[in-house]
Amino acid sequence: MRQYPPGFLSLSASVACERFGFFLLASLLVLFLTERLGCSTAQATDVLGCFIAATYVSPLLAGAITDGRFGVMRVAALGYLIAAVGYALLTAESRPTLYVGLTLIALGAGAAKLAPQSIATRLFAAEPELHDRGLTLIYLLANVSALVSPVIGETARAWLGWPAAFALASLSLVAAWLILQAQSDVFRAAESETSVPSEASKSNGSGSLGMLLGLCVLSVLLTVPHMQAGSTLLLWARDSTNRHLLGCELPVPYVASLHAGLVLAVSPLLARALLHLKTAPGLPTAAAKIAIGVAATGLAYIPLVIAALLGSDGSLVSLGWLLGCLALLSVGELLVGALGPSFVLRLAPSARSGRWLGAWYGATALGFWLAGRLGGLWDSVPHSLFFAGMVVLALVGLAIGVALNRARVNAGAQA
Repeated sequence: MRQYPPGFLSLSASVACERFGFFLLASLLVLFLTERLGCSTAQATDVLGCFIAATYVSPLLAGAITDGRFGVMRVAALGYLIAAVGYALLTAESRPTLYVGLTLIALGAGAAKLAPQSIATRLFAAEPELHDRGLTLIYLLANVSALVSPVIGETARAWLGWPAAFALASLSLVAAWLILQAQSDVFRAAESETSVPSEASKSNGSGSLGMLLGLCVLSVLLTVPHMQAGSTLLLWARDSTNRHLLGCELPVPYVASLHAGLVLAVSPLLARALLHLKTAPGLPTAAAKIAIGVAATGLAYIPLVIAALLGSDGSLVSLGWLLGCLALLSVGELLVGALGPSFVLRLAPSARSGRWLGAWYGATALGFWLAGRLGGLWDSVPHSLFFAGMVVLALVGLAIGVALNRARVNAGAQA
């Protein structure tokens, strides 16, 4: 840990606390809507998709503000407090307060999304070779939160009721705000004194612009299959999967924890494999990693296509099929989710980095909205066809990514 700059671990801890609350809610929201508020599956997946999409739309506004005088740290701190209020409102267990609470959480979570990428990039300005490693660490800590929060949230709900779970989420946001305030001087010094390294000046403007737009398109296409881990895959686990593991039946929210646990398990293996990654001339390592992540996402749903065909007679299928899907999705998340925003910051002009990062999250929001709409088809189409559609989306993204990389390499060779 001594290799990281001052303030970085505190920044990572604040992200972990914020993500604890978010993943706790994400693991319970569909069940809360269907079992407590009486919503249909289509309504629940639609609400979940719109909610998560909103958390990715709000960075568009936050990016414009942080590029001005307000500053990314002030936006992040305000976002934590707004989200804390939103989680607290969910304890009322009514539809009006639900929608107000989700709106506040979306605004707060979206406002806080810019801080880790922007500040970490500045903190690592003197040691850019550690930049990707640092962002991966933040992502892994966020997945530690994703691993434990569904278990803690479900335990609190089972013992004390739904309000107790949402109260825990609210307290985690307060903790995130306190951590941020404790290191505010370090973060603001980094924000004001250090510029963000950018690759935009190293290549022609149209090439960088094309790559940035291409990354946003990829974000849309990949978000749809990744978002299913928190919606339709939970329904698949509930209705079509034998959830017995080591003699015990896993509660459905624990499946969300399995996903996060696989991210943590896959990470060291993936890191070793990527040490031997060789890229083509002119192709950044980050771009190659993202391409691998896209391919892994495309492969992830093939096991579930097979499982759905095997279970077409209504029988429960092995948990192994779902674990295979989640493991491959974990590879995609580590390579695209952790490094995609970083690559955007490197390609974007420094003066517009916040806006472009907001555009990335806006594209992700569109993907979440689309994922929610497609989730509404879960009860009306064969599950094998639904999973096959996820494969097709990822493969289209892979084709687009390859085309963009070739165009960028050719443009660099002609420059």
